[in-house]
Amino acid sequence: MQKIRILSESDIEKLFTLPMAIEAVEKAYLQKQAGSGEIWPMIFHEFEPGRADLDIKSGNLNQEEVFGLKVVSWYGANPEKKLPALFGTSLIFDIKTGAPKAVLNAGPITAYRTGAAGAIGAKYLARKDAKQLLVVGCGEIATFLIAATLITLPQIEKTVIINPWKPELAVEKLEELVTKVENLLNEAGVERHAAITAETAAEEAVRASDVILTATPSYEPLIKEEWVQPGTHFSCVGSDMTGKQEIDSSIFKNARIFGDDVSQCLCVGECEKPYKEGVFTHLDGEIGEVISGNIIGRNSEEEITIFDSTGIALQDLASAAVILKEAEKHGYGVMADI
Repeated sequence: MQKIRILSESDIEKLFTLPMAIEAVEKAYLQKQAGSGEIWPMIFHEFEPGRADLDIKSGNLNQEEVFGLKVVSWYGANPEKKLPALFGTSLIFDIKTGAPKAVLNAGPITAYRTGAAGAIGAKYLARKDAKQLLVVGCGEIATFLIAATLITLPQIEKTVIINPWKPELAVEKLEELVTKVENLLNEAGVERHAAITAETAAEEAVRASDVILTATPSYEPLIKEEWVQPGTHFSCVGSDMTGKQEIDSSIFKNARIFGDDVSQCLCVGECEKPYKEGVFTHLDGEIGEVISGNIIGRNSEEEITIFDSTGIALQDLASAAVILKEAEKHGYGVMADI
């Protein structure tokens, strides 16, 4: 009888670390660029517009010999029922036989791989002398973005957190966020050297920062073009649905623009609105092409660079494959007959 491994949130948190996520996501981008990893059409469905929806992302990774999918549902009223607003589930199959291999709680995987993706964009596109990191948004993903970027850019001296809608919220949540960042770095065996602070003045924080990571659900730009200094790098991870936007369209006008998947970026990413507005006509490439050395990322110290991280199935698949390998090695999870 065929068996399948079921891995819970606690299993994954014991097995997975940010360095593992960074390595897995980089490999996923490289496989996409080389053609050994493919993403399949994304499915999005609204049960109640603005209140309940789901999306399904799927694909295959030939090197890991797996294909699979992730289903994420969002029900805005769930917190009132004392339930999480988001539920995520990943299902992994053997590419040679089609046999199901594992069911995984996708919640922690999404957090780790999203943090890793934003940090990878900064690793390959930010200036080498970048010293100040700004994270826009103070939700759970912010902690993963900060910790992952401090790993990929160890020269960062100061990290600033802001919340554009409720400036005081970043200050109120600072201690909690710092504790979570410390925990993630400790798991990774990395010592924190950068100061982490919260500020209430968005313009001032943007003007002083070299690397800016945006992680909000905004449908209106939060960062204005006139605030942005030459040489700034952006990793935008919040725009994962049509209509969302975190930075001014005009910032794209003279920037070098990269994405995780060109077609997805133009449909649901940070690129969507400026592209439809005619601010730019094409992306300069995908991040996998930069990692592989096939194209140049940053041309000069003065150039503004943008990485549109919409989130692709290969990030989840690569992460799940690593987790599954570790689970099999150490005997984690529950085996069930199917």
